[in-house]
Amino acid sequence: MFDHDISINGPQVGQLKDLCELAGNVPDAAEHNNYKIFKAYVDAYVLCPLIGYHYSRRLKPGSQKDGHIGIRANELISRSRELKFIYQILMLIDEDSEPDKDKRIYRAFNFSEKTKEDQEFIRNNMAIYNEYFLGGVEVLHQEIVEKCTDIDSYERRIFEYVKQFNEEQDPEALKASINSFLNK
Repeated sequence: MFDHDISINGPQVGQLKDLCELAGNVPDAAEHNNYKIFKAYVDAYVLCPLIGYHYSRRLKPGSQKDGHIGIRANELISRSRELKFIYQILMLIDEDSEPDKDKRIYRAFNFSEKTKEDQEFIRNNMAIYNEYFLGGVEVLHQEIVEKCTDIDSYERRIFEYVKQFNEEQDPEALKASINSFLNK
């Protein structure tokens, strides 16, 4: 898990390119010449799944003809602790894909890929992670890129978005949810 190259396909790839700094070898880099939020795709791969979850936005990947990027294994491996932590959080809290609490706990902490069943189990869970990732990419693109025209408007909008996101959090509800989860 998070130890091999991954491919991301679909229409959100263009949105991801708008959000991330692009290497010089990206053929359509000129089409995505705007202020960037992330230094690399892997940075977005760490954060966007949580944004997708927060806004209940899961998107199925599209085809390669709709857009394609890759994230190299070495980049994923260097961030694997963070990625696994985000993965575990999503697997624990996503009741839509798994209503049973014990099964959510199992999927959050089972990383075995020894058998074909284990590999399929991880593949299905990674599909959920990637759907939330694509949803988060779309949210950030809509909330920031589509509403800005210059660096000042980007900086202002990022500040407003982070402030709004923070205000949407209810710390008492979060504590109650954690206590409820732990004390069952």
